[in-house]
Amino acid sequence: MSEGLLQRIEALEAENRKLKKINSVLVTRVEDSGTQIANPYSAFEHSVTLVEQVRERTEALNQALEKLNTSHRELSVANQKAEQANLSKTKFLAAVSHDLLQPLNAARLFASTLEAQSSATETSNLLSSLSRSLDDVEALLRTLVDISKLDAGAIHAEVSDISVTAILDQLSAEFKQAANSNGLKFKHHTRPAIVRSDQQLLIRMLRNLLTNAIRYTEQGGILLSARTRGDTLLIQVWDTGIGIEQSNLNVIFEEFKRLPNSSIEERGLGLGLSIVEKMCNVLNHKIEVTSTPNKGSVFSIHLPLSTDQSDVELQTITLPNNLTKPLDGHTLALIDNDPTICEAMEKLIETWGGKLIHGLDEEMLRKQLRDHKKPELLIVDYHLDKGIDGLTVADTLKRQLPDMPVLVVTANQSKELDQEVAKRGYDLMHKPVKPLKLRQLITRLIA
Repeated sequence: MSEGLLQRIEALEAENRKLKKINSVLVTRVEDSGTQIANPYSAFEHSVTLVEQVRERTEALNQALEKLNTSHRELSVANQKAEQANLSKTKFLAAVSHDLLQPLNAARLFASTLEAQSSATETSNLLSSLSRSLDDVEALLRTLVDISKLDAGAIHAEVSDISVTAILDQLSAEFKQAANSNGLKFKHHTRPAIVRSDQQLLIRMLRNLLTNAIRYTEQGGILLSARTRGDTLLIQVWDTGIGIEQSNLNVIFEEFKRLPNSSIEERGLGLGLSIVEKMCNVLNHKIEVTSTPNKGSVFSIHLPLSTDQSDVELQTITLPNNLTKPLDGHTLALIDNDPTICEAMEKLIETWGGKLIHGLDEEMLRKQLRDHKKPELLIVDYHLDKGIDGLTVADTLKRQLPDMPVLVVTANQSKELDQEVAKRGYDLMHKPVKPLKLRQLITRLIA
């Protein structure tokens, strides 16, 4: 909505109020004129004059009202166009993200396969750099999609009772490795608790905070902690980084803003903290930051504790004993309409000691299954050709192989799909697939 249009509407409304007031005074004067003027002719002449003035003012009032109505209609049309443009932007980014994630997913799988097979130090270093570049592309793409959906109001919270123990343990294991590779220490202090929040949004917020902490810390370490304060659980990310000036504590949550005068190499878009704040607003969670320049920062998210804490459980992630060949002797099946991804997945599964039977559709996979032993896991892409979805194909194959677990792989981030997959008892992984997580999930499903 333009500033000029708003000012025009305000001016017309002010003129409208003024004309209404004048009109009311004139009518009152006409009604009272009969008792105030004694001479009949003078009274008649005065009444005619007042009536003419009332008519002129009424006409002006009607014109002002028509202008005001026209401006309101223009404003409504402008709002509709803005909403449509915002919706189109969101749909465009969602479509583009899916198309880009497909080749990005294949590239990551090929890189992981080469990294597992390579023994030369120079080649290994190049592959590590390639993996980091793919990580950066994925992070930038997901950031753009997230901010677009938040601005369009397309992200809605599904608040429920969730245990934070497994979430914090998983994030700690993941970011400890990232911190150590940067020469930083990583500590994790938490306590079992059940909070009222949205699990996916909470994980995404904490990921952004931990990523920023590592990015802006050159020496020292990171601490991920959780402690209770009354009826609230306080999850905090501490760092010994460059810190933030007091005058910039609010600026850092604005879009496309980075820390001024920072010597740290910037690879992001300056949207990470903006996304965290927007998600906190969606969840009605409070976020705070305290910081001292050249000493570090603390970001705190306040989560309401559930009234029922009886189901708090400590959950652990079990890794396979054989890390080099975790799938030795196991057979898996894959349906994906992208031949490149089928090839990349086959190479990766082979490096883990397993065998992959794959097809571009259900018919092709069935032909392959005739010559091989029964697979122990079905991996299926959600978006297949001819408008067919992977869930429908998985349901059909499950009727013949009822004990076979199913893993749905997709670039679709919608909660509706997550719910539909969970309803069927299938597991879900989003593209681009991270090989370490894929390996852990596969070994768990076939155990």
